[in-house]
Amino acid sequence: MEFDENRDLLESAKVISVLTGGEKDDDATVSIRFNGRCFNIQLSPNFFQNSPATTTLYLRYLQALHPFGPGEFEGAHETDVYKWIIALFAPLFAQLAPEPLPSFDPEKIRSGVARPLLSEYLFPETFGCKLEAVDDVLIPRHVDDRGGLVSPRTWLDADLLDIMEDWLCFIDPSEIEVWFQVPEHALDTIPRRVRVDLDGAGHMTTCFFKEFGLDFGDCPMSREIEAYAKIHEANFGPDVRVGRLHGVAYDESDGTTLGLLLAYIDHRTTLDYAMKDITPLAMKQKWARQIEDTLKELHRVGVIWGDAKAGNVIIDEENNVVIVDFEGGYTHGWVDAEKAGTVEGDLQGLQNIMAFLFPQNPDGISGGVNPRRQACKT
Repeated sequence: MEFDENRDLLESAKVISVLTGGEKDDDATVSIRFNGRCFNIQLSPNFFQNSPATTTLYLRYLQALHPFGPGEFEGAHETDVYKWIIALFAPLFAQLAPEPLPSFDPEKIRSGVARPLLSEYLFPETFGCKLEAVDDVLIPRHVDDRGGLVSPRTWLDADLLDIMEDWLCFIDPSEIEVWFQVPEHALDTIPRRVRVDLDGAGHMTTCFFKEFGLDFGDCPMSREIEAYAKIHEANFGPDVRVGRLHGVAYDESDGTTLGLLLAYIDHRTTLDYAMKDITPLAMKQKWARQIEDTLKELHRVGVIWGDAKAGNVIIDEENNVVIVDFEGGYTHGWVDAEKAGTVEGDLQGLQNIMAFLFPQNPDGISGGVNPRRQACKT
């Protein structure tokens, strides 16, 4: 396959993760998916010899890449940096991955010949690359066929795993089918909608796959699982508008959990984008009542929402709310740092959600935040 330089490079190659050294150093690793393979590209000023202009440009671009930054620095946006990297490495992409792998081929997926598996996304064929420069001449290099990064996985505590075995399904990622509404997305999108045989009887259930980063023990994944365990034990009825956990993607070879298999919710959007000036008052009142009643029930059984905000409220196809995301953390402007992970923090988030729904509330609820601004989740 000859790489078409006239195509939009961001459509041909997709940035799937960015790791930076933060305050420790000026290094970064950008992972890019192309034709079903993963390219882990190492970036560092240490790779630039006698290249002051390249070093200056790179350090400027690095500021735009920081995960918790604004996504822009001195006019350079993170998407500009992605395009710069992809354009530099496009010839290597075409050389090392000239055609899509069969499981990633949109035409084969569309015809039903190919059924991509979650394992193929989590453990793809991977190439390690680095960007060098000599006298300000940029030199993209392929350095190995390993990539140097560990696939995202979590080592959960043995006690928690024992509890999980009583009520959750443990499914190997090679047994989880990936489903794309648009087959072309198979080439660049991280799978979220998957199909799983939960009961071993051949009946495939659609789930939402939630991936986590590399972690150990008491971590966001374990907190979310513990919350869903309490939700499961409570045996809530349909009026408690909260997601459900069916199982986990589990790699038995090394005892690691790769992500959660949540009940799939057919939804339109999230509350922060569902809210419009023309949204009927009765609809807003319905959403407010459902959120308040659900949060009350969660607190009754000892579940803390944590990152309480409009962005973690799904609006389903029937215009009902569903509260999601129990991994902890908080978002500035919705919950104060010192209140994060507490009932008080949840109630503060609830108050801000109500202020967002009813900015002119006659009872005086005010001070809602703009959820579309660049917020930092800690």
